[in-house]
Amino acid sequence: MARDFGTGSVVKLRYKDSKGRERESRYWYILYRVHARQIRESSESESKMVAEKLLQRRLGEHGLGIKPEQDVKNVRYEDVRDSLLAEYKNKRKGSIYTRADGTENICGLNHLDEFFKDMRVVHVDADLIRRYIAKRRAAGAKDPTIRRNLVILRSMLNLARKEGKIRHQDVPHFPMPQDSDAAGQYLEPATFAKLLAAMPKHLHPFLTFLYATGCRLGAAKAITWAMVSKDASEIEIPGPLMKARSPLTIVLAGKVLEPVAAMLRKMFRQANAPVFDVTNLRGEWNKHCGALGLGEFDKKERTYHGLRIHDLRCSAAINLIDAGVAEDTVMKIGGWKTKAMFSRYNVMNTNRIRAAMIAGGDYVAAQQQTAAR
Repeated sequence: MARDFGTGSVVKLRYKDSKGRERESRYWYILYRVHARQIRESSESESKMVAEKLLQRRLGEHGLGIKPEQDVKNVRYEDVRDSLLAEYKNKRKGSIYTRADGTENICGLNHLDEFFKDMRVVHVDADLIRRYIAKRRAAGAKDPTIRRNLVILRSMLNLARKEGKIRHQDVPHFPMPQDSDAAGQYLEPATFAKLLAAMPKHLHPFLTFLYATGCRLGAAKAITWAMVSKDASEIEIPGPLMKARSPLTIVLAGKVLEPVAAMLRKMFRQANAPVFDVTNLRGEWNKHCGALGLGEFDKKERTYHGLRIHDLRCSAAINLIDAGVAEDTVMKIGGWKTKAMFSRYNVMNTNRIRAAMIAGGDYVAAQQQTAAR
């Protein structure tokens, strides 16, 4: 029975074997047209009914504007990876780094390259992602690290979908591992003052700068005099140091940072020399934190566990938020790109929870009094 025009066909293909004999394909194939272009796809079944159902599904997908599977099935991991890498370069993302051979790459991409090498994107599903997670865990990778790898993979697939390389249904569910806990602990201002007083004088400007701004440790160490204004009231940190596209200007204002500016004005300036003296920073930090009970320092074994220098970044976030600074402004100052990332630093502690409960209780009591009048 002839099919209506535009409804496609279900056929078995004819071909010649190696001896020139004419053969018929084992599986049924479906044929249909998309914008005057014929699409041929194997049903991978010997049942004509199965092929008929596949044809109806493909025609329905075409009616909804969904790309034919034949157009996406050969898109491989490398295709979507290269697109994402180009996008990151174009937007000058901070996670791009230059390898020893001069090529650019994305942090964590090498693990994805190894596992998904030459793989068709349509074969990437939730089960395969779970196998990737298991393999990375077996290699000793922590869940937050694996999660960041998968965020890159998800970005690849979503970009490929937006660019029309793959379809919506080709982006699978991502069974993500747990993210990190809070990124640090809070050091109260009074305790910081005690710690600072115990530290050598040459470390005071640097530690105060970290505690007030939440600047990344590596970025703060890399600040040079060329980035400092003539009156030492501003520091312009280049975008790459902040893992950002544009530079960040930090103003040394206020009761905490103005003394730092005053110290900098008294210092000798050398354009490409580092501004802050961080000589023996780790050793002094470990020793004095141990002495103040902020950590455990074994002088004989040279081991330390406790408050970290990185916790000054967390403390800055809390102090600025509690002082009433807008969250977006705090994120800009500290270089946090997303709310999710920032929330790991803006941690809760007993004092903040107590203040919240008091404020909530006062509100409820005030509303009850108003209603009773």
